[in-house]
Amino acid sequence: MYRYQMLLLGLVIGFMLTANLRAEGVDDIRMSRSRFFVDYASFAAAADNRLEIYYKIFNDGLNYVKVGDKFVASYEINVIILGEKDRQITGQSVDKTYILDDYALTRSREGFLVNQVEMKLEPGKYVLICKVIDHNSNDVSTIESKFESPRFDRRGDIADIEFIQKATAVGEKSKFAKDGLMVVPLVERSFDAQQQDLGFYVEMYLADYLNRKLTLAYEIVGQRSNARFAGKATVASAQEVARLKLFESLAHLPPGDYDLTLSLKQQGRVIARRKTGFSLKWSLASLIKNDFEHAVEQLKYIISKRERRELLEVSDSMRLEKFEEWWASKDPTEGTPENELRDEYYRRIRYANQYYRSINREGWQTDRGMIYIKYGEPDQIDRHPFELGRKPFQIWYYYAQRRTFVFEDNHGDGDYQLQYPYDGDWRRYIGP
Repeated sequence: MYRYQMLLLGLVIGFMLTANLRAEGVDDIRMSRSRFFVDYASFAAAADNRLEIYYKIFNDGLNYVKVGDKFVASYEINVIILGEKDRQITGQSVDKTYILDDYALTRSREGFLVNQVEMKLEPGKYVLICKVIDHNSNDVSTIESKFESPRFDRRGDIADIEFIQKATAVGEKSKFAKDGLMVVPLVERSFDAQQQDLGFYVEMYLADYLNRKLTLAYEIVGQRSNARFAGKATVASAQEVARLKLFESLAHLPPGDYDLTLSLKQQGRVIARRKTGFSLKWSLASLIKNDFEHAVEQLKYIISKRERRELLEVSDSMRLEKFEEWWASKDPTEGTPENELRDEYYRRIRYANQYYRSINREGWQTDRGMIYIKYGEPDQIDRHPFELGRKPFQIWYYYAQRRTFVFEDNHGDGDYQLQYPYDGDWRRYIGP
């Protein structure tokens, strides 16, 4: 039943967008749900590395069957690791059950589950393909991401940075147990600075620095701003592996994308360094306060030229009110607390920023990010990284919409460019 309710909502949203926006020159946007997020981190182990893959599935991204007075979702997590020439290196498949006590929870856009799978993997560059297979509906969602499992120097090095939402004392039976702590991953790499501290967990390998005084310095720098924050922590080096969890308030920093750099030091000399990115969520108020033009620009896939011009012309004091009015006018379920279209649109922007960013552009500005935001998750992605006489390319299929998009990596930097025809409707360019 829930699946059909969501399908009906998607059709209503699609109809509203088509009727209200196509006349203004704005493409239709398919607002099906983004089901899950994936993150990962590598740690040194006795042999090879220990790769931890974290996944987050939202409650309303699964389908449920009522069993007694409970609501049960059954799903499979399928993980594949590809190496050179698209060759499968390893993989793992795990069946899971998720049980909720109340029907309202199954429809919650805020509720979610977080879990992880582990596997051994030697250092190198890989492609991660992670699938969620919903056994109650046969729906399949896929996330693909390139990553590197570092070659750690056990004499003095830093593991990958794991972003976390909490760390509490726990027994060793927990999936998230690390040295007596339950370290729960954040997965989305997106923090709410007004309600949540930045949390991260890191392991340091110190075979050559036992019983010496060490410092872990951390620096946070805005990718699009001059915002900056720095701190440090003392590292206990009594054992060859030191573990540290830190939580830092970032309420004083403006929302946006940031780089976190960790530097392990002894008497000011850098022993090892590790860097990764994260984001601070934009509320509508903070988005407008810090960069109103950027906030309006992010609406480019759903706003008409006339509406964009009208928003940019309002006075500073009226920006938030007019911005909220604009989103209210697009709410597919007027009179309810949720605005499903707005929530899903910004969720897709966060998703695109995490998985489709390029060297010079945020994920939502790239071609793959654009198609993901406009049409949602593809039904199928064909990857062609090693075709003789051709640059790497991908084909995205949307069967229900009869659209097929081709992206090509023209410069070998992972920024796949959309190829003609740009609307993905190949029927318009072939004969009868």
